Amino acid sequence: MKKWLITVFIAIIFLFSGCALLIKSLLPNEYEVLESNWGINLPKADEVIYLLTTEANFHGDGEWFTLFDYSKPIDFSNTSFTKLTSSDVSHVNNKIAQFEKSTIDIRQKSKEIVDIFNQYDIKAEIDDYYYYDGRNNGNDFIILLYKAKSHQLYKYEWHQ
Repeated sequence: MKKWLITVFIAIIFLFSGCALLIKSLLPNEYEVLESNWGINLPKADEVIYLLTTEANFHGDGEWFTLFDYSKPIDFSNTSFTKLTSSDVSHVNNKIAQFEKSTIDIRQKSKEIVDIFNQYDIKAEIDDYYYYDGRNNGNDFIILLYKAKSHQLYKYEWHQ
C-alpha cells in the first residue's frame, strides 16, 4: 500500500511539472511580446533582468522596467530608433523621469520601487539610441533606451 501511495504521489508531481513546462513553453517570451504589441524586433540579449514587473491581471495594466544586457554593440542604423543628439537628450530624460514619477505615485511611493529607480538612475546621453511609441491617448506607451557605451537596453513600458 505504501509503495502504491508513493508511486501515485510521484506520478502527480511529474504530471504537474509537465503541465507547468507545457504552459510555460506556450506563453510568449519577452521578444515575442515586444514584436506583437509594438512591432519591435530586438536581438536576443545575453541577460534579461526584470527590474520591475507588475503581476499579470485581467486588463494587462501595469508598469515594467527591464534591462537587456548585451556583450556586443547593436546596430540600430536600419531601425526606427533615433540616435540621440544634444537637442534630444533632455526630451528623452524627461520621458523617463515622467515614467519613474508616475510609477512611484501609482505604487504609493513604495520604498522598493524608489530604491530600484535610485539604483538604476538611467540618463540618456548623446549617441545613445531611443525609441518611443504611445497609444490609447498616452495610456499605453513604451520607451526603449539603448546605452551605447555599456551595450545595455532599458525598457520602460506602461499600460493603464
